[in-house]
Amino acid sequence: MSETTPTPARRRVSWLLIVSLCLNIALVPVIAAVVMRALHRETEIGSGGILAPRSLMTAFPQERRAIQKVIDAHTPAIRTLRAGSVRTRIAAFEVLASPAYTPQKLTAALQTVTAADGALETESVAMLGESLAALTPEERAAIVKKVRKRNRSWLYRMFKPKLAP
Repeated sequence: MSETTPTPARRRVSWLLIVSLCLNIALVPVIAAVVMRALHRETEIGSGGILAPRSLMTAFPQERRAIQKVIDAHTPAIRTLRAGSVRTRIAAFEVLASPAYTPQKLTAALQTVTAADGALETESVAMLGESLAALTPEERAAIVKKVRKRNRSWLYRMFKPKLAP
């Protein structure tokens, strides 16, 4: 009678270590790409999406002046509202960290944060609406077509090169 000897445990461990090493090596470029994208994130007023005013300026250079006027008109208000939003968040955190904390005080502070964020969003949407209104009907149709056709995969967008304005 012959017995079949099982594969030694050491051999299985070696294969697992090799597979783990390969996965780790493959993960390094993904992490590097995420970090690079985060470091080069656009923070200018009017940027941040396919319908953002700065994206519209890139897509339709002939409308650059009109859209820049819209951005310039909204920039002071947006800067003020952004700063106000940050201040309300800091104040809410201070309420949370305070020895005199009560749930009612925190709720009131968070309602202030909500109001500040809502005001900022309202101003940003107004800027977007005015930027889109500066386009011709054909240009608006082209941007709608581009949005519908766009690849929405987060992985695709992460590795897609950015276009310079």
